[in-house]
Parts: sequence; structure tokens; C-alpha cells
Amino acid sequence: MRKRVRGARRALLVPVVAAFIAACGGDDDLSGPPSTPETELGVVLNSVERSLTVFAVDSPDARFTIGLGPDGSPVALAVRGGRVVVPMGIVPAAVVVDLEQRAVVHTVALPANSGATGAAFLNDTLALVTNPSRNSVSVVNVLRGTAGAEIEVGEYPQAIVVVGDTAYVINARLGPDFQPTGPGTITVLAGVPPAVIGTIQLSGLNPGDAGVGADGRLYVVHSGRFGQGDGSLSVVDRGTQAELQHHTGFGEFPGSIAVDNGGRVYVGSFGYGIAVWDAATTSFVRSPANAITPGGVPSSAGVGLDSAGRVYALEPECTKAARVFRLTASYEVEAEVPVGVCPIAIAFTTVR
Repeated sequence: MRKRVRGARRALLVPVVAAFIAACGGDDDLSGPPSTPETELGVVLNSVERSLTVFAVDSPDARFTIGLGPDGSPVALAVRGGRVVVPMGIVPAAVVVDLEQRAVVHTVALPANSGATGAAFLNDTLALVTNPSRNSVSVVNVLRGTAGAEIEVGEYPQAIVVVGDTAYVINARLGPDFQPTGPGTITVLAGVPPAVIGTIQLSGLNPGDAGVGADGRLYVVHSGRFGQGDGSLSVVDRGTQAELQHHTGFGEFPGSIAVDNGGRVYVGSFGYGIAVWDAATTSFVRSPANAITPGGVPSSAGVGLDSAGRVYALEPECTKAARVFRLTASYEVEAEVPVGVCPIAIAFTTVR
């Protein structure tokens, strides 16, 4: 699932806007007719804390926290405009958050034993949520707070990428012991309501995340088997629904991915930090052996890109409040954003 989603929402959080305008040197009177410049927000999911940290990209000190609930094991989120969807893992539910209200507005029941993991928006009203324990996805109406009938997909779906009205469900093919039972697949859904239109066979083991490049291709990172150092990357042609390339050498258990407009693929791993791969040359810019180590830590819990192409890395800290590092073009830390305990995913959205 790609970690950046574009969107727009008319109402803007006044505290965030005020801080944003002040940081930019503006002098708009917020007590008069509303000024509604577009503002980009970063949204970080704190897994252990079961919360979101929301910050203004151009003014990171303007931030706030939203609690998601007392139970659950969330590991992924999807954002669109002012709404966020978070599958709650061991709790068979998806939480819908309204950023303007800074609150959970719906807790949507999912099928029992869903294991709800991945999520992506289809449009302003509908989102898809994966049910890995049931080999299915659910369609969630984020306005009504309801879930439709399950759609059968591949074995152990754990991430989704949406392009237009087409969804690519990443199936990890994990057994009861969470070990790969074979190479992963992608189930392709199209239309509203979604229907299965194809299956793409992958070569790597345990695909965990994916992103779409400016070339229109889908880049899928495979975590491999824990302790085996067999992470890999697949390049998929969406038009022919076929894997074009499979590249090995991505080291120990990579789990997050972001693709910039220049064709650089950023792969985050708890095992080494962030590797950088060039899609044009099909070679590493920074290999796992020479990975980026944000804040001097040779590990990354997640990676994302804002609209300006700046790289963000999540500090893998699950015992206390952690940080998000924003990197320069030379991959040095230029800003730190305090977040909650155990950040695991980051996404970006634009609001008014």
C-alpha cells in the first residue's frame, strides 16, 4: 500500500492553519472570512499506543494526537482528504477518523477473526480493508460506518494499492505459523463495487508492501523469511498484469516501500535501515550493506514521501515515545517530529 494519498477537504483545523500561516509569515485574520490554503499533513500510526500523530508538513511543531481505542494491533492506515481508515488487527474492526474533528467517528465491525491489516481508499466514500485470516477484503463505507460483503482474494492479503478504480491486493501466502507457503500473488479488483478481474503471480516470498512509480509500474517489496536475509523486489506491469522483473539482494526482512517521481525506490527494513534502488538502472544507489541509517539507527520501522519528494523514516522505538526523521536530498536528518510509541506507518494528505 502506497503511503501517500492525495485529497482535499474544505474545512481546515484552525490550530493547524494558524501555526502553518504563522510559520509562513502570513497575517491572515482567522476570525474573519476563512482563508483556506492547501495544507499537507503527515499522519503517523503509533501501533503500541494505538494512536495517530498528525503534523503539518511545513510546520511540524503544529501537531496533535488522536486515540484509536483501548484494544487492537494496528499496523497500517489509509488517508484521503480529512479521513483516515485504520484496520485494528486482532480486533475485527476498522476505525474511521475525522481529522477535522480530531476523533474516531466510526468503528466498523468486520467479519470475526479477520485479522484486519491493510487498507486503501477507492474514492471519497469507500475504502478496502484486508482480512488476512479470512483470505478476503471488505468494502467499508467511511461516511456511513458500514462494511459490505467480503470479496474473496488470495492467501493472506496484507496490503492494498489503489490506482483509479483498480485495486491491487498483495497476498503474502503465509501459513498458520506465519511462514511463507510459496511465492506471493496479487489479486486485481476493478470497478465499484469491486470485482476480481485477475491474479498476478509473483516470484518473491512474503510480499508486504507496494507502491506505484511515475512509470505506472507497481513495485512490490517481499519481506522473505525471517532470519534468512532473502528480501526482494518485484516490478509489475499493470497493463499486462504480469511480473516484469524480480530483483534479489534486499536483505533481512524489508517491510515498507515508497517510490518517488524520479524512479528511486526507498525500501525500509528493521534489519538495516533504508535501501535505495534506481528503477531506471535496476541497481542500488544505497544497498542494504550501505543503507541509510536515520538518526544513526541501522533500522527503520517505515518509510514515506511527502509531495515534495522528501523522505521520512520512522524510528523503531516501541518502549517509549519515538521520532519521525525527515531527510535531506543527501539523506541527512534535517528535522525530527516527536510521535507516539512504536510508529509503524506514515501517510500524507492535503486538506483545505
